[in-house]
Amino acid sequence: MKALTAAELAKHLSDAERVVGMSLGRTNDVLDVLSATLLLKWASDQAGPLDVPDYARWDAIAARAYHQPGRALNDALSDLIRANDEVLHEPFWRIDFTNLLNDHQAIDLIGHFSRISLRVEDLQFPDTVAAAFDTLLSEAADAAGKKGGEFTTPRSVIDLMVRLAQPEPGQSVCDPFAGSGGMLTGAEDFVAERSGKRGTLRLFAQDINLARCGTTELNLLLHGARHHEVRRDDTLANPLHVTDDGQLRRFDRVLTNPPFSVSYRPRDVRFPERMRYGWTPDTGRRADLMFVQHVLASLKPDGVGVVVTPQGVLFRAGAEGEIRRGIVSDGRLAAVIGIGPNVFYGTAIPACVLVLVGNEAPLHRQRGVLFANAEHEITSGRSRNHLDPRHVEKITSIFHEQREIPHFSRLVSIDEIAENNFNLNIRRYISQAPAAQASLNTQALITGGVPRADVEAQRERFRAFGIELLDLFEPGEWGNLQFPREGLPTVVDSVLERASRREDMFLQELDRWLSDEVHGLAGSDRTLPVLRDNLIESFHRAMAPLRILDEFQLSGLFADWWAARHDDLRELVRSGYQLEILDRLRADFDGRAKRLTARQRQEMVNIYRAWVDQYGTSLVELDERRAKSAAKLRQKLQELGVLWPEGRSWY
Repeated sequence: MKALTAAELAKHLSDAERVVGMSLGRTNDVLDVLSATLLLKWASDQAGPLDVPDYARWDAIAARAYHQPGRALNDALSDLIRANDEVLHEPFWRIDFTNLLNDHQAIDLIGHFSRISLRVEDLQFPDTVAAAFDTLLSEAADAAGKKGGEFTTPRSVIDLMVRLAQPEPGQSVCDPFAGSGGMLTGAEDFVAERSGKRGTLRLFAQDINLARCGTTELNLLLHGARHHEVRRDDTLANPLHVTDDGQLRRFDRVLTNPPFSVSYRPRDVRFPERMRYGWTPDTGRRADLMFVQHVLASLKPDGVGVVVTPQGVLFRAGAEGEIRRGIVSDGRLAAVIGIGPNVFYGTAIPACVLVLVGNEAPLHRQRGVLFANAEHEITSGRSRNHLDPRHVEKITSIFHEQREIPHFSRLVSIDEIAENNFNLNIRRYISQAPAAQASLNTQALITGGVPRADVEAQRERFRAFGIELLDLFEPGEWGNLQFPREGLPTVVDSVLERASRREDMFLQELDRWLSDEVHGLAGSDRTLPVLRDNLIESFHRAMAPLRILDEFQLSGLFADWWAARHDDLRELVRSGYQLEILDRLRADFDGRAKRLTARQRQEMVNIYRAWVDQYGTSLVELDERRAKSAAKLRQKLQELGVLWPEGRSWY
């Protein structure tokens, strides 16, 4: 029997909606039904995670399918909750199959889940069910429209935030606005993949929505989290994770995506000492910076918090400006990362990610803030934009290395921020990159030719492909360069021919690297993250000297490939040498590299074409052509006996 993959199980869960005649348009009801049914099937098929009474086993449910099927599911769920009351809490009691499904739907649902096995030996990987559930949550968020943000954060954003925070085994991690628990399961996956062990984190969640608390509990169970607490209430008003003596609990890491720009009432807020930097005004009282202050108050002295906010918190004046002043002056803000528009579920507005630190964290001592403008680090989609792995790779690398990249990232001192009245608008500190098409040179337009400065600015790009750009021009007047007499088609053919030779060298070197390095992954006893770190370093060493791709293009190419083939890589490491998997890995990497280098080559051609369009014909030449055309027309009219008024211009 072929092992069930996460993609196949995710499709099975999606098909269950159609089987029972429900739609994700009724998102809450569908998630309740599918989550509870998945819980029953998973608990029954997998030995160990939960105590499963006989009445709650799947074969017992299936045996009662044609006699009160909804009641059979309800009874099984109730028995399972009672047997595991330390793990399964209030949210699961609210699910009533008899209210949500008629008998025909319940019978079809039981039959649909009876056709799969969730036993560990029948799954591709131990976390296959968890990965499929993640996909279901993403589909639910997409279907929920404006309310999609209540369910989950896009997985790529979760990956970004977790990699910024870098939780470690044994640490405590909290999401005070948990939704469906994606931040916490992301942290669990991050640590488990690096340590080889699940359940080493202590995870804490709170959310105001009872249904989402249930989803979080199930999500954490499926992801192998052994130590977790999920609480239900408004975190801003009533945080429930407290110590035995009633103090606010503090955590090693806090990861959260709170709701944007909701209102609140100060009189309802317990633990008001959390808001040490101030309160927003009565008029239009937004909670965004209150959420940020809650995260700061929840951090251990050496803790790290990563929080999503609307970009308005960076520059709104008044009380919010004073709150920013206090946070920045105390060295509690490590980074401001601008994210492009339409990335999050339920909102199209641009957001930002703030990295916050405790007052004894290593980044606190640096006394500066790293700004990163990642608004263009997105891929456009039909309904939403996406952060791809290459974007996450670039953002996280510059943060952890504290690198300054022109027009992308900059480390700004607190003194400079103070000079700007603690306005954190990213564009105050990072200038925009010049437009791809430079402004026109008036002198060159008049006299013809391309400004030499424009050509010099592109020489390195062409040299990477073995082309000396100056060879594609002839000397001209006024410091400009003239196009060769043979014309554009001949030059383009020359560029393509020379570039193809350098591309072939690049791809041959890539093939050698793949043969040497990727084959070595088979059966390795090291964890995938360690292998990944070693592999990406050797990839840079092999390919960077060829200069066709810069360091971020190389890292991005690798990151996209690694993420897309992650399951193949896991299988290769687990099972050893498999020619079929190796062929897939090599073919995918090779295809991605060919497409990327082809784009680089075409960009060179486009640059040269743009120069021809801009400067191919000078204004002087155009004037001469018009004069010649006018003279011919005048001569022709005279031959026809047509008189033209004396002194009238012919053009």
